[in-house]
Amino acid sequence: MSGTTVGVVWSDFGGVLTPPVAQAAEQVAAASGVPWPELAAAAEQVAGRLGLRGLGPLELGILSQREWADQLTTCLSTTPRIDLRRWDEYWYADRPVGQALLDELQRIAGHGVPVGLLTNSVAEWEPHRARMLAGQDVFTAAVKSHEIQLAKPDPAIFRYADTVLPAPDGQRTLLIDDDPANCAAAEHHGWLTIHHHSTPDTIAQLRRLRFTTASTSCWP
Repeated sequence: MSGTTVGVVWSDFGGVLTPPVAQAAEQVAAASGVPWPELAAAAEQVAGRLGLRGLGPLELGILSQREWADQLTTCLSTTPRIDLRRWDEYWYADRPVGQALLDELQRIAGHGVPVGLLTNSVAEWEPHRARMLAGQDVFTAAVKSHEIQLAKPDPAIFRYADTVLPAPDGQRTLLIDDDPANCAAAEHHGWLTIHHHSTPDTIAQLRRLRFTTASTSCWP
């Protein structure tokens, strides 16, 4: 990416601006008493009935969390200790937001570079995200999968995002994401990517890039 000028930045939410998604998954498993592999396998069964994978039915807004949880529960051999219709409460319990990375994105946005949120989201989870991002004036735009019925890594979501925040001529769009499949799809679409592993590493990579400011000058 050396020498490339970035004109738009998109960031994922879960696993990038929060601790790893695996931690949230383990919180649900611990609260429910159902091992995560069993929960994940049940989720795949529910999704598979719709020709999807993972949390696809939620992320595309096809099933409500209540409908999804009811179907999920029927696929389990272990009886959950909690009502899985309240999945979001356990998924987001005590999850902090990554303030250091938000501050770095704010620094970039402060130089006039549009910064957007591009997330595979669930309608019932949005209040938690809103609470975690309250008071943060970072994002120019937000593209949420459940609202547009498109989810990463579907190439169509990147095409859609380009209509929301188009990169200026001669400049590139950058995605920060913790999922390698999403990064690969974005790169195939023509975007640059940072595969997020840790906040310090992502910040270091951002600081090695060149960004176009509102005055069209570049800064390291």
